Amino acid sequence: MNNIQTSRFSMKLGMRDFLNKNAAITSSLPTFGVLFPQFNDNLSQIQVLRELQEINKSGISDHKNSLRSDLVARALDISRKTEVYAKMNNNPILAKEVHYTETELNKSSDSGLKDKALVIWDKANANVMVLAEYGVNPEMLTALKIGIDLFNASIPTTRTGKAETKEATTQLAGLFKENDAILAKFDLLVEVVRLTQPEFYSGYKGIRKIINTGTGTLALTANITDTITGIGIKGVKVTFIPLREELIGMNAWIEAKLVKTTAGKGNFNIKSMADGTYTATVVKTGYKKQVLNINVAAGDLTKLKVQLEKN
Repeated sequence: MNNIQTSRFSMKLGMRDFLNKNAAITSSLPTFGVLFPQFNDNLSQIQVLRELQEINKSGISDHKNSLRSDLVARALDISRKTEVYAKMNNNPILAKEVHYTETELNKSSDSGLKDKALVIWDKANANVMVLAEYGVNPEMLTALKIGIDLFNASIPTTRTGKAETKEATTQLAGLFKENDAILAKFDLLVEVVRLTQPEFYSGYKGIRKIINTGTGTLALTANITDTITGIGIKGVKVTFIPLREELIGMNAWIEAKLVKTTAGKGNFNIKSMADGTYTATVVKTGYKKQVLNINVAAGDLTKLKVQLEKN
């Protein structure tokens, strides 16, 4: 993917997580229940194609082996948990269907491993609601399906690398176009709850913004000004926290937190930030605190502009 597509993809991942967390609100929006699954499916396909594009053709064997090991680990974990559920609930047929040993998976042919992993995914997916208390959730199943697709795509075929790259580029363009159209409909739907759910609406708009491609080596520039005077404010503290901190553990979350303070004209720059969606908390004594979401993507310059209102 190019820089623009990477930026758009980062925004859409952040949007997916935000909408998932606000399912209680989005579930009431007309047609959302139809649009959102398609949006998610497109993102999964984009991720698969993105991985394909990043494969180093000279190291395709090592890459496939890495994907194979990851697939075996994911499939085995879900297989075991699903089998425990089946045996605990007197379902010997399901227990037998998902029973695979680590040795059996490791010794399978490429196509055999793919087929076995698909069986595990299919059976677990069909029972996902009751498997929650056994440690299997939709995110794990999505990761397994992506792993299956990535491994299957890595199995050598008669197509040339150039043909694969061209096809992936064409497919990516189509998937981005589809999701852009779905997002345009989301933009319309959120207007329904603009007044009744102001925090949700504000959060949606913050994530929805696509960061413009920048130049140079900076990851982010910030400009904090007074709402009335428009003059930059010195000494404003901005704390950046990864939006999905629960995925990386408390200690890593503490390390990932970044705090910056504006200089005399209300500005500061950040040279390097990890890709992802962040919550930015803007604080200055005498002014009302602001909390907003921003997206950071490799190769793109994120511009944070905030106007603070006095208390």
